[in-house]
Amino acid sequence: MVFPRRSSRTPRSRATFGLLVLTAVSLLVLDLPGTGPLRPIRNVLASAFNPVRSAADSLLEPFSNGWKGAFGYGDLKAENDRLRAELAATAGQEADIKRLQAKVRDLERLNGISAENLRLLTAEVISAPLSNFDQSVEIDQGSGAGVKSGMAVVTTGNAVFGRIKTTTGGRSTVTLITTADFQVGVRLADGTRAVAQGQGRNRPLVVDSVEVTRAKVGDWVYTSGVERSPFPKDLKIGKVTKVTTIPGQGTTLEIDPLADLASVYVKVVLKDPPR
Repeated sequence: MVFPRRSSRTPRSRATFGLLVLTAVSLLVLDLPGTGPLRPIRNVLASAFNPVRSAADSLLEPFSNGWKGAFGYGDLKAENDRLRAELAATAGQEADIKRLQAKVRDLERLNGISAENLRLLTAEVISAPLSNFDQSVEIDQGSGAGVKSGMAVVTTGNAVFGRIKTTTGGRSTVTLITTADFQVGVRLADGTRAVAQGQGRNRPLVVDSVEVTRAKVGDWVYTSGVERSPFPKDLKIGKVTKVTTIPGQGTTLEIDPLADLASVYVKVVLKDPPR
């Protein structure tokens, strides 16, 4: 015969266990902040129940995160998108401000340009060279403002920038000083007059076969301003960077052009070109 197994926990043991639980709860409640004597007992009880609490936290955390994600993700994404849009707008504004500041600086530097009391017309470069082989730019002034083919174009520092090649009512094409077929009359530091010629992009201008000169590296070279030249005298061409003398063949000079060929603004010298 099989007899039913009796519970090992008697009414008396249950009462004892309940009394211990009640005592523990009472001690935890009575041990308020600042009541030091009961703190060791509370620490022991807290240590005993910590595993249970940690297990419950671990069990409930995925549900808590899922709840937050389900009901909070849309708001967070919207806020993130808004902040990104504000940041992009601010960056665009800063870029516009820097661009305008650069234009103002270029215009201020142009104020010091002068050319034999001739009238100068300010123009903005609206099209840069289209390739490494292209040696021309477009400006926003044309025949409607008195610009003519052959007129000189200068930039910051009274430096020769180029020459007007073609013109329409509101635009003009400028051949840069570095162009291979560009020629300009120059005056060296010792008074010698000669002709400088472009050699191409990122290359120096060259003065060939000067018979007698005391020019040296570092000398400034200016426009000669000879009669019928579209270039007024004393505009800066650049500095001598190399002097080569061959007996019986004269002296050859290389000149680093001064003009900033990336200038945003230039000035056209309104002097009628020779016919």
